[in-house]
Amino acid sequence: MDYGHVVVTFTTDSKQLANTMAVEVAGTAFTCCAHIEGPIRRVHRWHGHKHATEQWRVEIEVTADGVDELLDHIDVHHGGEVHDLVVTKNVRHLVGEPADAG
Repeated sequence: MDYGHVVVTFTTDSKQLANTMAVEVAGTAFTCCAHIEGPIRRVHRWHGHKHATEQWRVEIEVTADGVDELLDHIDVHHGGEVHDLVVTKNVRHLVGEPADAG
């Protein structure tokens, strides 16, 4: 079942970037909302060494028709500044949708 919404999630080590991107996309016709979580702790291996950094997670709920435009915006304006970008499809947006009668 396709619910018509997608969540685009990424992390960044910049609180300012997380806030900037949320504001940038909040005014677009294809974005429903953006959530910022953080700081969160990211533990990872890079070049054979373990690292731990403070990061912020941004989740942007977007219409299925607008996901490509959002991804293009992220790539063009912030491509090197975001980490772990994930697209989760078929998200049901409960507000304003009728209950499933099935």
